[in-house]
Amino acid sequence: MNDIGITVLGNLVNDVELRFTASGEAVASFRVASTTRRFDRGNERWIDGDTHYFTVSCWRNMAHNASASLMKGMPVIVNGRMRSREHEKECGDHTHVMRYVDIEATAVGPDLSRGTAVFTRVKRESVVESERRMLADVLGQDAVDYLDQMGSNEESVDLETGEIIAV
Repeated sequence: MNDIGITVLGNLVNDVELRFTASGEAVASFRVASTTRRFDRGNERWIDGDTHYFTVSCWRNMAHNASASLMKGMPVIVNGRMRSREHEKECGDHTHVMRYVDIEATAVGPDLSRGTAVFTRVKRESVVESERRMLADVLGQDAVDYLDQMGSNEESVDLETGEIIAV
């Protein structure tokens, strides 16, 4: 399938809505408004053009991160795959067909040309599992089993000493 890639710079027009599918997958959605601008040399000023609205969806870990990081009014950059859908609306004796452009995000972030941000890496399950395997190699599987029995599912390992650090 040939997807159409799209990058949009704009502002969030609503807060992020986090939902879960029936299978438990996280999905976040929000709307972005992007207004074209051009400089009018004759009048020495910027002129706003049309405003386009996009519904953006983020899945899984990105959904959680977007929900925790983004809020209404923020300038953002969204990169993803363009999806379009049609909606028919009955209007008296005829039907209007409205076309919507949605974006399935592959990356979302603040627009740093308009402000600053601080990045915090989120620990993923694959990283935790990698640390658990390394710990089992160093101290034995019994140590990992013991941690599981203690109910601690968030731990880190000091790579120099092999010491288990509770997070």
